[in-house]
Amino acid sequence: MKLVKVLLASYNGEKYIEEQIDTLLKQQDVRLDIALSDDGSKDNTLEIVRDKYPQIKISQNIPGTGSAAKNFLKMVSALDFNENFDYVAFADQDDLWMPEKMSRATELLQNNNASLYCSNLTKWDTSDHSFSELKKDFPQKKFDFLFEGGSAGCTYVFTKKFAESLSEFLNMVDSTGWKGFSHDWLVYFFARSRNHKVVIDPQSYIHYRLHQENVHGHLNKLSWNTIKEKSSEVLNGYYQNHIRNYIKYVDKESEAYLIYQQFLKGYISRNRVILKYNTQLMRDKKKFLIFAVLNLLKF
Repeated sequence: MKLVKVLLASYNGEKYIEEQIDTLLKQQDVRLDIALSDDGSKDNTLEIVRDKYPQIKISQNIPGTGSAAKNFLKMVSALDFNENFDYVAFADQDDLWMPEKMSRATELLQNNNASLYCSNLTKWDTSDHSFSELKKDFPQKKFDFLFEGGSAGCTYVFTKKFAESLSEFLNMVDSTGWKGFSHDWLVYFFARSRNHKVVIDPQSYIHYRLHQENVHGHLNKLSWNTIKEKSSEVLNGYYQNHIRNYIKYVDKESEAYLIYQQFLKGYISRNRVILKYNTQLMRDKKKFLIFAVLNLLKF
């Protein structure tokens, strides 16, 4: 039976973490080894876990890393690869996993000889108790990793070998001052830029809980405020900010490096890149169209 090391990040999660852990423990046809890293909770998160789930290994970040992304990636860096496990999975503290989530992920990884798995999600809006699909399984494009992640990090499952390579890569990454630093994007970027195969599952085996305390979850709600916020980010240099960081980890002799370099040069050069490579930069055509229009508006 496959053994999955589950990296569970927590921060003030007393409202949700018990419900989530219960769904982790109900995973079918796999064995789980759950490791929790707490980022300085001020509530009863750790007391709940220690009392009800003594089998879970707990570590604490003192001081806290300040973000879920840094917490997750710190756990990857701290993995002991002499331990017995086959796969690694990220788990948020406030979602719900369907019982077949891990068995499906490991099966697709194995059958496709892939290194990284991600999937569609089921958005669970707790404000009105509605459920809807968050689609991520658009066909992968040659350079999509330069501008977006594969899916939400909470869907990511990857092989032990990939985790070891990722851990080595993370030793080089400096996220100091990196506004909006995202493990979702970074892990996908690493995988695709290093020619690891990624499989994106069209099925959803996770209820992705949207609530007021979400760090980014509210941005997955279709609303006028979300559109304004995302558009404002792009117009204020969202992509330039990330590219200045990501370009440090791209082969300078590659076409990907040239795309980044030209994107950062200025208005005309940036839009020439978008025109030349068009939908090869993003998987979702609608998302690309919005991206292209906003970059035309950004002087």
